[in-house]
Amino acid sequence: MNKTVSKVVNDLVKHIKNEKPLDDYSEPKKYNYDRMEWVKKNLSKRDNLYEVGLENLRVLVYQLGLFQRHILTDEKGVEIKQIITEK
Repeated sequence: MNKTVSKVVNDLVKHIKNEKPLDDYSEPKKYNYDRMEWVKKNLSKRDNLYEVGLENLRVLVYQLGLFQRHILTDEKGVEIKQIITEK
C-alpha cells in the first residue's frame, strides 16, 4: 500500500510526539551516531520497515536540530565532516 507524503509526515509528527523530547534534547550524545549504519547492522527481518523508517526520520530530524547535520561515517567508522569553503 502506498502512502502519500502528507500521510508519512503526519505519521512522523505523531511518532515524534510519542517520544520524550525533553529527555532526547537533554542528552544530545544519544543522537551522535550514524543512524543508517546502525540500521544496516541491527535490522531484523521481523522489523516493521515503515516503523523503522519513521524512527530513522525522527533521529535524522533530531540530528539536524542538535548538530545542524546528519552524522555519517566512513567504512572505518570515522565521521565524515563536510568541509565548508568560504567564497
